Amino acid sequence: MLTTGDYGKVLDELRREPNKAELAVFEAMWSEHCSYKSSKRWFHLFNDTAPYLELGMGEGAGLINLSDDLLVGLGLESHNHPSAISPYDGAATGVGGIIRDILSQGCKPIAILDSIRFGELDSPHSQHLFENVVRGISFYGNCCGIPTVGGEVEFASSFENNCLVNAMCVGVVQKNKVVRSIASKPGDFLVLYGARTGRDGIHGVSFASKDLSDRSEKDRPAVQIGDPLKEKILIDVTLELVEKELLNGLQDLGGGGLSCAVSEMTHKGNTGAIIRLEDVPLREEDMEPWEILVSESQERMLGVVDATNLPLIEELLKQRDLVYAVIGEVTGNSHYIAYYKGNKVLDLPVDLIVEGFPEPERIMKRPDYINKEFKDIPEINDLRSEILKLFSSPNIGDKSWIYQQYDQHVQTQTVYSAGNDAAVLRLDNKKYIATSLDCNSFSVYLDPYNGTANSAAEAMRNLVSVGAKPLAIVDCLNFGNPEQPDSYWQFVESVKGLGTFSHDFQIPIVGGNVSFYNETSIRDQRDRINPTPTIGMLGIIEDPKKIIKNYFQKEGNLLACIGYFDNNLNGSEFLRYNYEILQGKITPYDKEKEEASRKLIEELNQAGLIESCHDISNGGFIVALAEMTFENNIGVKLDMEKILTHYKIKEEEILFTESPARYLVEIDSSEFKKNNVIQSNLSPFVLIGETTSEQTIVVDDNISFSIEEIREKWKKAIPKYMED
Repeated sequence: MLTTGDYGKVLDELRREPNKAELAVFEAMWSEHCSYKSSKRWFHLFNDTAPYLELGMGEGAGLINLSDDLLVGLGLESHNHPSAISPYDGAATGVGGIIRDILSQGCKPIAILDSIRFGELDSPHSQHLFENVVRGISFYGNCCGIPTVGGEVEFASSFENNCLVNAMCVGVVQKNKVVRSIASKPGDFLVLYGARTGRDGIHGVSFASKDLSDRSEKDRPAVQIGDPLKEKILIDVTLELVEKELLNGLQDLGGGGLSCAVSEMTHKGNTGAIIRLEDVPLREEDMEPWEILVSESQERMLGVVDATNLPLIEELLKQRDLVYAVIGEVTGNSHYIAYYKGNKVLDLPVDLIVEGFPEPERIMKRPDYINKEFKDIPEINDLRSEILKLFSSPNIGDKSWIYQQYDQHVQTQTVYSAGNDAAVLRLDNKKYIATSLDCNSFSVYLDPYNGTANSAAEAMRNLVSVGAKPLAIVDCLNFGNPEQPDSYWQFVESVKGLGTFSHDFQIPIVGGNVSFYNETSIRDQRDRINPTPTIGMLGIIEDPKKIIKNYFQKEGNLLACIGYFDNNLNGSEFLRYNYEILQGKITPYDKEKEEASRKLIEELNQAGLIESCHDISNGGFIVALAEMTFENNIGVKLDMEKILTHYKIKEEEILFTESPARYLVEIDSSEFKKNNVIQSNLSPFVLIGETTSEQTIVVDDNISFSIEEIREKWKKAIPKYMED
């Protein structure tokens, strides 16, 4: 709904009362979801430039030049509120939307990643959301023939009523085939093609711009219904139009529908448009003009077409039996005008629609819980039992229950898929890229600035762990109600942290999304998510021979730790899951330490010393160590006495701290003796053990496990809740 201030601005600018259709357009376009009116004032803090960046923020996809004119496109979007109300359709259409975002730049979609969050898995409600969100993602991606190659999942009580569904898509396009989401030439035709327009998704962006409540079930019609088989046809047709260079502009119809697509494209082109709503192909013939304008029905694209190309496009769309219509033309008068059966129902300045919203005043207040000291770490009497309990956490356990439902290898470009530190894809020109998607919402909750910077660093470490050089970031910033001072403070601090990281490592932020109002107000009870700035990252692997495995390769090799340990357990999954403690100060982000560790990994890899590598993150050292044993059943024996002597902290702190800037590395023992690169002073390098033929994990003289004992706990962490 428009605020009183918004409506006053409309009256002042128009000098008349807006009609019903115009009000619907303003409500959609001035919503938080479309306008970014509370967030974009902070985007100047991001690094958004790089010599290889072809297209950055403000389009459907960021485009990265990998040289020889091949561009990689990437985007990341949220579909949180729809998934909370209708998890299957909400998640499915979230995937469909991000695919079309990539497509709108002319990219062929080649991979999907997803970041999803739910309440604790012992909750039947969270089980229902989890099961159906995964089904929706799987159904849509599989039917479209696009592999889902990676992502993440997190469970915490704060997501019980506000699950998060963030979808990322990666695509490729030749530089000379790029299409822009712009309408710059008066006289061009506007061609709407794909599915018919219905009432599903009406008020979708308004629904996404308010808190959920006990009355939100009535918003179920605002959730779109997807048809992935139609999307597959849409993808193929669009790529053919792109290849034949028949489009002057292209945009998908996502949030806000036609009201958004037409106004944004003309705004970028300094033009206007006239459209005829009676020509829009409808599913429901009794739709009112305002409903046609703001419908968010899926699988629709809006093409900007030169008159000379129109017959060719119409012929191609007819051949594919795809519904289409010429619904209007680009004009030079900077107004968005719509007619319905001869009656003018909309006449608004494009600039007013897109940028004319009043910027709301927002107040920031640091929450009281931030930086409270916490020193009452429980006394640990049975370290072995604590380790086994940690592996039963769904946040630590095996995620194959999720990704086995996805087709990860369709298109035959997947080299490393879900279950690795990062996905690796082989492109048609034989180049290799890596992608990761990450956020630790617990650390961001405790310290939004450092937690966000550390989450971005973790995404970077995932790429480094497979041998990739990071190139670009997309973000999905999921937060509570920006009208609440503490929620807005969390958001601003998080943006500052991500901005610092992007400048420190010169990795540009090329696109993304902000999702506010992830709060529930039920009977005056406020329930807010952990702040969750999801970080998607793209990297390039310049030499395929240097791709690194994430699990042990050979017995008798040396195990080294690269990086820095501290005794800080705050924010760790160990304290949260084993003891239900989430408070205290986390380890601050440290550019120098991250850079030193990363450079040493790169040097070791170039020298041919690394057999496998795994970053240390969620769950800490013991989890990374165990995960490296699972694939090949290669055991490991630690020299715990040496470890304790070197790092001078307690054994439980060694095992469970999630302090950043750390990797475990398997070193070829024979090559190690012949190479002096280890003498580098870039980052602490400590030999801490060796791989063995015994299928055991030997922590110290008193604690050891069979690999199978830990793997059994790890494997059952999620299925024990989801399978009868």
